Amino acid sequence: MTGDGSRARRPGGRTRQVTERLSAAALDILAEKGVDGLQYEVLAARAKVGRATVYRRWPNRDDLLRDVLARFAEASVPIADTGDIVHDLTTFLHAFAEASATPTGRAVLQILLRRVDEGDGLHRMGLELLDRRTDDLQRRLDRATEAEQLPPVEASFVNMMLAGPVQWFVLRRSRPFTLTDAREIVELVVAGLWRDHPD
Repeated sequence: MTGDGSRARRPGGRTRQVTERLSAAALDILAEKGVDGLQYEVLAARAKVGRATVYRRWPNRDDLLRDVLARFAEASVPIADTGDIVHDLTTFLHAFAEASATPTGRAVLQILLRRVDEGDGLHRMGLELLDRRTDDLQRRLDRATEAEQLPPVEASFVNMMLAGPVQWFVLRRSRPFTLTDAREIVELVVAGLWRDHPD
């Protein structure tokens, strides 16, 4: 019985290892070459598997890209509420920058930049991912407004102001995005919000 149990587990273990190797290779290729550069022949060679193995895991490329978006969504860290909105936004922005600089994060950025057709399923999935993050941010901003730490503000606008510099850093990759960078950006954005609401 022990021998049968061992034999039953081995294929699952091998399958898991192959899947992890394929996923890592796919993320690397997406980060390096974008969506157009992700060819199954290239992926199979990078992961050292047969092309049929790739097709069994992801029958088409959109399935693979959905996997990438889902992984990024699962790894997303919600914004904290310590009672200090500048601190919380700084921590959130730095964590977002670190996640965006990973192969998964760079791959997601490539997917979102590439998919511009609103009728495309991947585009919709990417927008849903962004909407979830925006909803979480709005709730935190609303609590900050109640605490008189911020004027009333739309999360979508704040998100653009915060995420834009991070994406610039990630695309250029000239140096790491630091906690100091995050705090300076947050303080500048918060000061600008109050400037438009002097009362």
